[in-house]
Amino acid sequence: MLRKRFVTTHCVVWTACALLFAMGGTLPAAESRGTLQGRFVYDGDPPNRKKINVTKDQEVCGALGLRDEQLVISEDGGIKDVVLWVRTKDVPEPEGATKGATIELDNKGCRFAPHVVTMRPGDTLKVKNSDPSAHNTQISFAKNSAFNENIATGGSKDLKPTKDERKLVDISCSIHPWMKSWVLVKDTPYTAVTDANGNFEIKDLPVGMELEFEVVHPKSGSIGEVSKGGKKEKWKRGRFKTKIAAGTNDLGDLLVSPKEFK
Repeated sequence: MLRKRFVTTHCVVWTACALLFAMGGTLPAAESRGTLQGRFVYDGDPPNRKKINVTKDQEVCGALGLRDEQLVISEDGGIKDVVLWVRTKDVPEPEGATKGATIELDNKGCRFAPHVVTMRPGDTLKVKNSDPSAHNTQISFAKNSAFNENIATGGSKDLKPTKDERKLVDISCSIHPWMKSWVLVKDTPYTAVTDANGNFEIKDLPVGMELEFEVVHPKSGSIGEVSKGGKKEKWKRGRFKTKIAAGTNDLGDLLVSPKEFK
């Protein structure tokens, strides 16, 4: 009798969990979540970053030693600014996930900081200017209204994209043509941008689900091939799938050929 009651209860619990996933609900416990991490590595000699030819506001920008940021590689090969997100639809969101956050993009040191930002539709992108000179910010959205505003010293402008963008959107400054940045607008809490050492981490992923991820870089576009553990993997349109286990899911070093950035 006791065994029968245990089996019945066990089935009810699993049925409830299945319904929760089907309805796109939040995950009930930390044990139901996993973390995906890894590191993107440039598989070759890092290219030299060209010195920026400062043609405007020389007294402000000229002494900063600005370098091109299209492709930034650390001393040990880590690739900065690789962008990942979950493509799979109707993935249960982690408890406490919200929309309506404020994401800051600063005009600072005659560059955009950070170089890549991610946000969700409904979030606010606050574009600031911490420099002693004026800046212009142009954002060439495809699905949302284009943005083109001059921002005075100490000023800021808010914009709120409401639609998902298919790919990275470029940001530029018409006053200082070397300034470039990118924004990803995707309706998912599961995004990441690699740090200065090429590392990324996406937390609170639902355990047991096979998820599809997409990987891009501002210079290369979709990353179509990597080497992992000595074996090459083809990622059609920059996409790969992996099943999430509880705890840490470490992809290790993902080597990217220089040809991806040509």
